[in-house]
Parts: sequence; structure tokens; C-alpha cells
Amino acid sequence: MTAFITACVAAGIALFGEMNVSRVKGRLSDMGGTPWEGFGQSEKYRTELKNMYEQLCILGVCELANMDENGKYTGNKYVQSDLLYYFDFNEYRYKKTGEGIVPYSDIFDYYVSYTVPEEMADEVLTDDETTAEEERAERTVTHFVTNISEDIINDKMTEQERINALTSNKYGGYILRSEDVISSKYVSSGVMDNYSYQVAEKNGKLRNVNESYPDNYLPLGGWYSDNYGRHVFSFCNDSPIKFYEYPENTEEGFTARREWVDIESNTAEGSGIYYSTLPICDMPDYKATAGDTEGLTVYIEPEDYYFDSIYREYEDLYSEYHETRSLSLQCGILALVLIAYLIAGAVVRGLAGEHESSFADKLPFELYIGAWLLILLGTAVIGHMYWGMVYSADERAEETAYWYLTYGAIFAVMTGIAVHSIIHGIKLISLRKFGSSFLLPKLMGKLSERYRTTTLYETRRNRPAGSGLMWRSVRSLGAFLAAVLMLPSSLYGNKDALQIAAVVICVAASVYFIYSQIRAIFLARDLTKLDRRITALNRNTPFEVEISPLSELSRPSDMLKNISDTVSDAVEEQIKSERMKIELVANVSHDLKTPLTSIISYIDLLKKTELDDEAMGYVQILDKKSQKLKGIVADVFSLAKATSGIDVNMEELDFVRLFNQSLADADDKIKGSGRTLKINVTEDTAPVMGDGNKLYRVLQNIIDNALKYSLEGSRIFLELKSDGGNIVFTAKNISSYPIDFTADEITERFVRGDKSRTDGGSGLGLSIAKSFTEACGGGFEIELDGDMFKAIMTMPIINKEKNEEKETIE
Repeated sequence: MTAFITACVAAGIALFGEMNVSRVKGRLSDMGGTPWEGFGQSEKYRTELKNMYEQLCILGVCELANMDENGKYTGNKYVQSDLLYYFDFNEYRYKKTGEGIVPYSDIFDYYVSYTVPEEMADEVLTDDETTAEEERAERTVTHFVTNISEDIINDKMTEQERINALTSNKYGGYILRSEDVISSKYVSSGVMDNYSYQVAEKNGKLRNVNESYPDNYLPLGGWYSDNYGRHVFSFCNDSPIKFYEYPENTEEGFTARREWVDIESNTAEGSGIYYSTLPICDMPDYKATAGDTEGLTVYIEPEDYYFDSIYREYEDLYSEYHETRSLSLQCGILALVLIAYLIAGAVVRGLAGEHESSFADKLPFELYIGAWLLILLGTAVIGHMYWGMVYSADERAEETAYWYLTYGAIFAVMTGIAVHSIIHGIKLISLRKFGSSFLLPKLMGKLSERYRTTTLYETRRNRPAGSGLMWRSVRSLGAFLAAVLMLPSSLYGNKDALQIAAVVICVAASVYFIYSQIRAIFLARDLTKLDRRITALNRNTPFEVEISPLSELSRPSDMLKNISDTVSDAVEEQIKSERMKIELVANVSHDLKTPLTSIISYIDLLKKTELDDEAMGYVQILDKKSQKLKGIVADVFSLAKATSGIDVNMEELDFVRLFNQSLADADDKIKGSGRTLKINVTEDTAPVMGDGNKLYRVLQNIIDNALKYSLEGSRIFLELKSDGGNIVFTAKNISSYPIDFTADEITERFVRGDKSRTDGGSGLGLSIAKSFTEACGGGFEIELDGDMFKAIMTMPIINKEKNEEKETIE
């Protein structure tokens, strides 16, 4: 429990620390650069600089340019009112004094002036001591506003002297605009920015101007006025700023504030009047006048302490960043190690079977799944709230710390739930109770049982599967078409009842289409099961997988199962009947042996008795028939035992040696038959598993059959060769009588090839050969080609290398 609580707390502290790290990292990024790179590229600083520049430029051309020589504002009062409204709207700080508007800044030292030319005096100065520069200065008036000390800038100095003081090495200017020229003692950054604005030409029309400048400088910008009473300023701002000479509630004010006007025009056919819109600056009577900026001078420089304060703040944040990152990393590693320890301990206890029952075992596992979903949702919500909080973190530091602690505590609780659910899942898996811990399958099972008792289930179950599938496919296609047709109305409607209905139809159709496709997937799975059941039935192998009673294929599956059971019962009954026949034949054969032995014994006694020739002939006939009957009984008995699977002693033997032994034993028969044998043996040895006596009998029967029924004077071909993993013995001969039977018929019991003969074999030779071969695990078949008779015997060869390798591995 201690490790569990420690892991949760460590996870919460790690999240708390990472939140603070992200906030501090964002603050450091906002500062722009590092102490070694300089803070001049920070976004905050650049924004402050541009705002200050815009404020000073507009103040110069709008306020200072409209003052008389006594410093009294003589311009339009509504323009001045718009100026003050714009400063207030942008939160520019200023104070209004008797000498005009004075901006306030705790970041920058500034100087803004505007030089107003005076009309040349009618008389010409004759004082030889008056210089040309003094003469020009006397004919101009310069108004300025600054927050720089009077020791450096004062009204007793000429404008040029003030500019020289600002740009002296002692003061070190940052940015200076004078006579439409921007100068700076800072080195260009090399990264260029573009600034676009409009200026008025001499013909009264507007022209677009594009400036390119280093991003650590400022653009010049400009302004113009027009005959609609508008003053438009473009000094480093994103969009032009407009001041108006007329109040908004006047007709002139309304006209000046229009950006577009309606144009009325007649059609060529005179069929009507059409209206179109046109920018007001493209009106035929529109005329713009360029504003004078050559008389404007602007100077801006950050105060000495500004970057020092940023540097101190950077050091504090940098130290906080590393300390917090170290703490969160250590707590995160500790939490991961403890969580791994808890999970490993749960696995070990599960393998050892040491889990104890608890209240959690009674809870369905769906609750844990729901908890995981809530954890994921909670993580997303915390992340969203966190990033919304970061932007205002500096303004409410105490509240931010409170929310960080709250988020950390919530995350600690979520970590505890997650770890507990994992450990509980491992416990259920180790106890093999994971599947039974779900409540939903049990509930669905009960609902399924209730459903199977309804008439609706019986109706659907007795319906052909193809019909149900066809109608569901039709409904699925209809749902898809409905969703496609309703989609445009649901997305681009007018938020009325019709759009709501379209949304409902589109969603319902989409849900049904998805449902039908899922049902199709389950149906495909059931079709696979049905196919496997058919394959199992074809191979007569068991198949235990059942199809759900709710599936459309449940009824066909049950019918197929019934057919399988019926076929199995019939086959089992047939096998039982066949076994009884074999047992009957074996018993009868066994019962015939005793009287037959007695008959043969008495015949032997009669043969030793002196009888006349006629009686002795009868005895010989009896002897011959009794011996034949003895052979038939022996064959039937052997066949019965081989068919029943008894009396088969499997052992390893050499088939080539067995074949050679059979040929040697049949040598007398071969010589007395008058047939010629062609023997081809390609193998020296062929180890097989089988009953030596049975296989010897098979070879004897095949050779005897060839000798008895081959054409007089013909040749018999015997071949022994390997084919793949088998040893194959083939006997070929030309039949001495027409072959009017099939290969299957000749291997049946008591079937002889020459039906016209009343003597000879019993018709069991080939049947015995087939039964004995199959009882030893081999194959036996007959091939007929005209009068060509071919008997083929196949036995699998033992692969000793594989057997030895298998024994070695074992």
C-alpha cells in the first residue's frame, strides 16, 4: 500500500512540475533569445517597439503638425478626438497637458517632433552676419514632445542640434526617423520584413507601396487625407488607421465612413436599372492628398535598466526551470519504478496463486474500462484548461499555483485508478476469471435467452437465411443512399426544422448502415464455421465449434448437425453389422475346422485301405475336394481375422528380402507353369513395418494369381522399385481369358475372373491380398488395360534417419 500511495503522489508531483516547466519554458521563449544572444528579438519587445513607433508617428503628423507657434492645437477637433480614442483603444499611455499630448513609457526614451515651414518674408534679410542656416531656422517652427532630460534636449536648441544630441556617441541612438530616412546604430539582422501601404499621388489617386527592411529596424510608413474628410495613417500597423473630420452622426461622417458605394447604371437595351458596388477610392470625384512626413522626426531607445530587468527575470526563470524539471523528472522516474514494481508483484502473486479476494472482485470490469475512458477524457480536459490558464499565469500567480496543485492531485488519483485497474486485471487473468468478470456478456446472455423464447425468434429462425440476408442488404443500401442524400441538407441547411430532420435521418441511416456491416462481418464468420462443419462432415472428423443461436445460419447449422449425427449413426450401425458378419464368418469357419479335420483323417485312413479301383477313385475325389474345402475355410478364417484387425503382428522387416524369399519358395510352381518371369528389382533393401506372414501371403497370392490366370506361353513382369517414400511391387500379365470385370469387382470376396470355371481358386486370393496389405498399413489396387492385368502393392518405407533424429531430440 505504501508503494501504491507513493507512486500516485510522485505521479501527481511530476505532472505539477511539468506544467510549471511548460509555463516557464513559454515565458523564456517569449523573451526571445538568451543573455548571450540578446533579448532584442523577443516578440514582446518587438511589439512594444512597433506600438511606440506608431504612437509617435501619428502623434507627430496629426497633433504636432497642427500647432501654431504658441503650441496651441489648431487642427480639426474631431480628428484629435479620434486620435485620443485610438490611443485609449490600444491602451497607449499618455497624459494631456496644456502643451498637448505627452506619451508615457517606462520602457523607452523617445523624441518626436514636427517642423512646420513658415511662409517666406516679403523682404530680404540684409544682415550680413545672418547665416543661411539661421535664416532657414527663423522661417520654420518645430514642435516636439520627449521624455528625455532637458539637459540633453530643450527648446533652446535648434532641431538639428537636438538631432545631433540624440545621435551623439554619448547617448547612442537606437532608431531615428528624419526627413523620410530611417537610421540606426544597430547592425542589420539580415532577416528582411515586408510592409505594404498606400500613398497619394499628385493626380489624387492612391498607389501601393512595398517596403523591405531588416526585422530589427522599422518601416517608414506614411499617411494621406482625402476629399471625404478621412485621414489614413499607415505607420507599422497591420491595417490602415482612419480618423475623420466629421462626427459619425452627420451625413458627411456617414459618407466618409463608407468603404463601398452603390453605382446605378442603365442596361444597353434600357430594360432596367442595375446596381453594383465600387470602392469609394475608385469614385470619379475621389481625390487623395499626400501627407507630409519629411517634417517628422522620431527617435526611440530602450531605457538603460530595461534589458537588465529582463536579464534578472531570465535568470530567475532559468533557475526555476531547471529545478522544477529535475524534481518532476525524479518523481516521474520514481512513479514509473514503483508502478513497474507493483505490476511485477501482481504477476508474481498471480503465478504463485497468492491473490486474496477483495471487494474489487465483485465489481464488473466494465467499471474499470469506464474509469480508463474517464482518465483519457480527464487528461484532455486538464490539458485544455492548463493551456488556457498558461496565457494568464503571470497576472494571477496565486490562482495558478492553486490550479497546478489541483491538477496534480487529480492526476495522482487518476494514476491510482489506472494502476489499480492494471493490477486487478492481472489478478483476474492469473485466476482465469477475466472473462467472467464482465457483466455485459452475462446480461446479453440473459436477454438472448429471453429472446429465444419469443415467437419473433422462431419466425426469424425458420426464415431462409438467403431471404434475411437479401432484405438486410436492401435496407443497408437504402440507409446508405438516405445518408448520402441527407448529408448536404444536414451540413448546409438553415438551422431550421428541416435541417434537424435531415441530421436525424442522416445519423440514423449511418448507424443502421454500420450495424448492417457489422452483422455482415459476423455472418461471414458463421459462414466460415459452416464451411468447416461441412469439411469435417466430408472427412468424418469431429467439429465442436457452435454457431450462435441468434445467427441467420443457426437453423442450417442445426440441420447439418442432425444430418451429420444421422450419417454417423448409420455408419456406426453399418460397421457394427459388418463386424457381426465377420465374427459370424470367423466362428463358422472355426466350427467347420473340427468336422473337416475328422473327414480328412478318415479319408487318409481309406486311402491306406485296400479298395477296388472304383472305390479308390471315389476316395481320391473326396481327398481332393476336402483339401480344397480346407483351403477355403482357412482363407475365409484368415480374411475374417485380417478384416477385423486382429491377429496382425507388426514388426520391422526388409521387403526386398521378403520378396526374394517368396520367389524362391515359388520356384517349383514357376518352373511347372511354363511361364517366363521378367524380374526387375531396383532396390537393395526396403525396411517397412508389417506382419511378415501376412505380407508373405500377399506376395504368394499375387504370384500364384499371375501363374494361374496368365496366357499360356506368355511372360509375367515382376517389378520392385521405390517411389517417393514407398516401396512398390507390381505384377503384370496378359490374361488367359477375356477380362469382363472391373478392378473393384475382382477384389471382392468369392469373385473369380473366369466365371465359366467350376474348379480352380476360391475367389479369395486377391481379396485376402488387399485386406492383408491394408491391415499392415499399405495400399493395394488393380489396374486393367484391355487383357492386361496389373496388381500393384505399396508399402511405406521407414525413414530411419528421421526416426533417429526424433529420438535424439526427445
